[in-house]
Amino acid sequence: MATGIVSIAIAHVATAYVEAAHVGAVDVGVAGSWLSMVSLALLWINVCLFALQIMLTGVRVLRSFPRVIADLFDHKRAFGFFSMVAASAVLGGQFLLIADIPGVALALWCFAAALWLIFTYLIFTCVTIMRNKPSLNDGLHGGWLLAVVATQAVSILGVLCVEFVEFGDLILFVSLALWLSGGMLYVLIISLIFYRYCFGAIDVESMSPPYWINMGAMAISTLAGTTLIEAAHSSPLLTQILPFMKGMALLCWSTATWWIPLLVMLGLWRHLSQRKKLEYDLRYWSIVFPLGMYSVSTRGVSHAMNVHLLDQLSILFAYIALAAWLLTSVGLGRHLIRGFYRSGEPSAPNSRASGGDSC
Repeated sequence: MATGIVSIAIAHVATAYVEAAHVGAVDVGVAGSWLSMVSLALLWINVCLFALQIMLTGVRVLRSFPRVIADLFDHKRAFGFFSMVAASAVLGGQFLLIADIPGVALALWCFAAALWLIFTYLIFTCVTIMRNKPSLNDGLHGGWLLAVVATQAVSILGVLCVEFVEFGDLILFVSLALWLSGGMLYVLIISLIFYRYCFGAIDVESMSPPYWINMGAMAISTLAGTTLIEAAHSSPLLTQILPFMKGMALLCWSTATWWIPLLVMLGLWRHLSQRKKLEYDLRYWSIVFPLGMYSVSTRGVSHAMNVHLLDQLSILFAYIALAAWLLTSVGLGRHLIRGFYRSGEPSAPNSRASGGDSC
């Protein structure tokens, strides 16, 4: 039985880091509210999840190294590796903002930045040079936008760590460059996704929960922008382009907000019109992160631009994200318990793809 549990965990480890990112996004979302004890509890839950996932990653590399390499050439699975970057950076932000431990945050930023550099150029090189490529409909999914999420997560944590290092100007410049390049990457990927929406064949499975990252990628881009705006007072470069940054951050937030009604309507179509049964699926975790990040980014816009009428919207989405996390966690628990009772072994989480498409 223990072997079965380990095998299942290892099979999903490429995207398991997303769960830690989800917890972190919800945690930071409630940190500014009266739910401070919940925030602290979520931090330590995330620490445990992250430590477990680091261990499982090591086991998977040792046991299935050829499979890990094969995943890098798989359009559906490769972009799941970016969840490791996002989870590391989000956890670093938790340590800094909630636990006030800058040393750990700085170490996690270095780790996340190194992973980002490796995965960004390795994955895009692999999917470019492979000979047998899938069609746009078969290979493209919302999980591709994890490349954007990872880029912006590294940018945010870099800005937050600036005051604790001597070379702060360099980190601010790098963080600014990452924010802008992440926005460029979003435009490239979302153009393909929107083309697939409007001109490709769409069915119930193709409209899976990872498409909520369409909104989440813009939400975290908003947060990266507002974080840079807050740091502009300490950088002559950022001061010069402050109006530009405010405009870009507001553009990102408006885009994230625009996606929400459409994604809700597509979800209703999936489950009501197409009668897709609402049962636990690994991919439902993909909804939690965007909701939590939208709450945090809305609060960032409110503070950075003095638009305080958005404060209540931020609090509302913090509760929605927390509820989504709780419901998905309960679904996971019920799924594992049923697996034990039915066969004596836990069944793998219900998902058509355990790689990048499950992000």
